[in-house]
Amino acid sequence: MKHAQLWLSSMALVALTAVASAQTWDEIANGGGDAGDLPGTAQVVVGSGPLTQITGALQTGGDVDLFAIFISDPANFYAHTGSSTATTFDSKLHLFDSAGRPLWMNDDAPSDVATSLGIGSLRSYIGGGSAAGNYRSSDAPGTAGSATWGLTGPGVYYLAISHWSRNSATGTSQHFHSSSPYNAIKSPYAAQAVNVLGGWVGSSTTTGTYTIFLNGASFVPEPASMLALGAGLAGLVGLRRRKK
Repeated sequence: MKHAQLWLSSMALVALTAVASAQTWDEIANGGGDAGDLPGTAQVVVGSGPLTQITGALQTGGDVDLFAIFISDPANFYAHTGSSTATTFDSKLHLFDSAGRPLWMNDDAPSDVATSLGIGSLRSYIGGGSAAGNYRSSDAPGTAGSATWGLTGPGVYYLAISHWSRNSATGTSQHFHSSSPYNAIKSPYAAQAVNVLGGWVGSSTTTGTYTIFLNGASFVPEPASMLALGAGLAGLVGLRRRKK
């Protein structure tokens, strides 16, 4: 039985890697079902080469979809939810490090990147390239430029998409300031920056489909490559081969 399971896992991985050559990932077609909302249940976007889009759906009210991606070019990375056709609900994006600690959140894309990238009203953007004043600390959301955009370097990160009313948290404590200004790209509260994602607060009955457009991102390398990158990445493949 164990040999059969290993063989089936290998075949599934080959299939996922083949689809990965298209540079897109679909939550159902590639991930096999609804993405989870915590690091232990996230879909690991495994394969090789550049990753330019993730598609999926919020299937029930309150659903949050979390994906492990590889950010290969931090200086030029961004993620956004496109037009109202590409993403059919008022979205929010959260970005976490490989341990699940909060890094950045955005509800509504700043006007400068929205215009240059064709991002629709009430759609979201996380990345560099916006005016310095649009990056703000959750501890000082009313102060332009109170945070400075940056990522620690190439590696695995978790990217979450939700309806705007859902907020990442540890216990009942939100990681980010979730009120106005909604179009700021916010870093977490200093007191929450070391706290691993443990759940989501805020209610929603909204469902809908989405497309996340990516730049500077890649598929998480397949296991042979991951061994060379360290035990942390190898552990992520173990997370992917979870409950299904």
